[in-house]
Amino acid sequence: MPLNTLSLTVALLAPPAAAPAPLPEQRVFLTDLTILRVNPLGLETQLRLGYQHMLYRSESAALRDNFVHAGTYVRLNPASARTAAVVEVQPLSVLNLRFTGEYLRYFGTVGYLQSAPTADLDFSDTALDAARDSAYGTGGLHATFEPLLQVKFGSIALRDRAVLGYFDMDLRAGDRVWYEATLDAPLPGEGWVFSHDLDLLYLTDFGLTSGLRYSSVHPLHDDAESPAGTDTSHHRVGLLNAYTFFDEGYTTFNKPTLVLITSWYLKHRYRTGKDVSQAVPYVVLGFAFTSDLVPAR
Repeated sequence: MPLNTLSLTVALLAPPAAAPAPLPEQRVFLTDLTILRVNPLGLETQLRLGYQHMLYRSESAALRDNFVHAGTYVRLNPASARTAAVVEVQPLSVLNLRFTGEYLRYFGTVGYLQSAPTADLDFSDTALDAARDSAYGTGGLHATFEPLLQVKFGSIALRDRAVLGYFDMDLRAGDRVWYEATLDAPLPGEGWVFSHDLDLLYLTDFGLTSGLRYSSVHPLHDDAESPAGTDTSHHRVGLLNAYTFFDEGYTTFNKPTLVLITSWYLKHRYRTGKDVSQAVPYVVLGFAFTSDLVPAR
């Protein structure tokens, strides 16, 4: 799943409270998520800062958690840095709409960024490692639209997030495709990619959330980028577990949460036996927390 897929909504991972705190009319807060990923290998921290304002008051569970949010974030890893402007609108408790405009900068380190003329070249771990000296520094823009549907029936939650993204990267002359490790796929230098996460979760009353996650990534290449019609999509299914140590409302340090995702590839050009055994899981270990910077009102 994209690190946009890894941008977990920590509030949704928290256990259901017996008497949930009402959503404040205004909030200024930050969230932090740091993750270690295996298959592919990755290490990243994401720091988000934003202002949130309630749209209207309602006692209905389906309407109560509504807001508009404006903010920014910084994502840092050994290969790149990203910064963005973010706007979210949640008109209903069950529906969230996020719009993001992001600038990416690759440093040319640890084997990234690598690009190629077409998507049918070898983007396996072995090939990327062998060609790491050809990595170069560059930048680009990334815009996304992320609709999220979320429903809860007692202790069971269902969450469906889609991400439609457009990249405009400054690639080396003659290249039209580049490998992006977060999405783990060769992407269009100028074009679209669609990704999707579907979660079925059980929320306990002692801080543990556990369930199933299905993830997919679908780069949308044109004929020039993929003249042979190469399929660069992939699919995973596995387990999502999160443990929230405590939830004390809108405080300066709240909802410290450990996250463990373990998935197996159902379909992938190189992770179902061709380069990496299908038995090797995709693993993400993360730690997240939320901090309200001013007293919530």
